[in-house]
Amino acid sequence: MIEVNETEDIKAQLKAEGKVIYLDKPENIAAIAAMNVQMEAVRKEFQVKDRNSQLEASKVILTA
Repeated sequence: MIEVNETEDIKAQLKAEGKVIYLDKPENIAAIAAMNVQMEAVRKEFQVKDRNSQLEASKVILTA
């Protein structure tokens, strides 16, 4: 059976087309770090809203 690895083919094609960018410059690393901080804040906000939603849902009496 022939094993096909499309991922490697796609990576090679993108690199040949010049569409691969390495994010190892200081400004890129700083942007990634800032994005990580922002995403952590979003995750915490979501967790708080989710917890509050679950608490409120537990207080609702369902009637049919």
